[in-house]
Amino acid sequence: MEGLPLVRLLSMALRTSLEQLHEQLAAAGYPELRPTHGYALNAVARGEATASELAVGLGITKQGAAKVLQQLLDSGYVEQCVDPRDSRNRPVRLTRRGRAAVRTSVRIQAEMQRRWEEHVSAADVETLVTSLERIVRAENGGELPPVRPGW
Repeated sequence: MEGLPLVRLLSMALRTSLEQLHEQLAAAGYPELRPTHGYALNAVARGEATASELAVGLGITKQGAAKVLQQLLDSGYVEQCVDPRDSRNRPVRLTRRGRAAVRTSVRIQAEMQRRWEEHVSAADVETLVTSLERIVRAENGGELPPVRPGW
């Protein structure tokens, strides 16, 4: 494995991590969730509750965001609300199932990080995380870019 290009290695790490995360989410009772759904659930939890807000946060079209939100509505992870300031606005919020899925994902990700720390030290993992964030911000004008989910 010596001499792997950085981008290929990062792609492999992302693929491995996402596959493990979603295998464990499926085993925990969330088989329909895909990475796009997870990114969307996290965005809704942060307050990006409309298709327009979600589209910006994920770097996808408003139509794509509406489709993802509809899938989450149909699966019971989010529910539609009425905006008291504008009844035409139909934001969503996490349901009990949505909040449970986010908590489960956070737990699984923490377990994954602990496994990584078995291969290298906790300090190495922390350095990796800090360094990657610093690099991503530096390459994007100091900001974290949209995730632009796939799969």
